[in-house]
Amino acid sequence: MLIAMIGRVIGVDYGAKRVGVAVSDDAQFFAFAKDVLPNDDTLLEKIAELARKEGAEKIVVGEADNPAGGENAIVHRIAIFSRALEVRTGLTVEEVSEMYTSAEARRALEDKVKTRKNKKIDVDAAAAALILQTYLDKQRQEIKESTSN
Repeated sequence: MLIAMIGRVIGVDYGAKRVGVAVSDDAQFFAFAKDVLPNDDTLLEKIAELARKEGAEKIVVGEADNPAGGENAIVHRIAIFSRALEVRTGLTVEEVSEMYTSAEARRALEDKVKTRKNKKIDVDAAAAALILQTYLDKQRQEIKESTSN
């Protein structure tokens, strides 16, 4: 028995200056880099507007992990942002691990743009897509495991 996930999910890579945003397809199979937004007073409203426009049912925010252990300096800002986003949108906001997503996105994009004239890379949006894709894959795996038991 296959349980389908329906409805879009927004992925967010929160940064002190810039915030990457990604959106899933309706079936929640694929994550697509969408935009990079400035982290300013309009951020919550811009993401809320995107969520309304896309018909999102949930938002996933990357949780800054520290490879050395302990809390990353931005962890508290992400927690406050996540709660504010939940209040602003009325949607469930989940925090998920984002360890190394920016570095992984940068490597993947650099390989793709070596022959391009425009080498500007939206690493933050690509990182948001990686965060979201990891979340979507995990959700599908959990559903598969729960229905096979």
